[in-house]
Amino acid sequence: MRKTYSRRSLAVDPAHMITLHQEAIEQLELMRTVVEASEQANDGMRDTLDNMAENHWEAYMDVMHMLCMHDDNLAAVMKKHGFKMRESEPEDTERQFFGSRLLFLALLIGLIRRHNRFAYYYGLRVNPMGDYLKESMTMEREHMAIMISMVQNMI
Repeated sequence: MRKTYSRRSLAVDPAHMITLHQEAIEQLELMRTVVEASEQANDGMRDTLDNMAENHWEAYMDVMHMLCMHDDNLAAVMKKHGFKMRESEPEDTERQFFGSRLLFLALLIGLIRRHNRFAYYYGLRVNPMGDYLKESMTMEREHMAIMISMVQNMI
């Protein structure tokens, strides 16, 4: 007799998720440093630094793609907000920064804090506050998607 196997979702490896969130934090911190430096730079240097910031954003979005591959709930929230994680954009498309740099920096700091919270949550193995943490992670995913969309609209 043949057994039918139900498709179960795989358990998330907390160590791997912590590593991915730490990589996202690194990319955002590098981007924040570049944006802060570009405020003090002249025109030619500012263009170069803005290009570096765009590269860090693309690397961050690649990490987010990896996170969405492992976290179905995050993928669903990102999809709800209209993100396609592998958007193909022509190479000759030139991006320009729109908006307040102060707001941009605040959003980057907010994203860094969100990723730190996720790394903290995944670091907790067994906790009596499990239900609270699940609800909190749902809210964090939603807020993270909103902040990413705000940054994406500014770039």
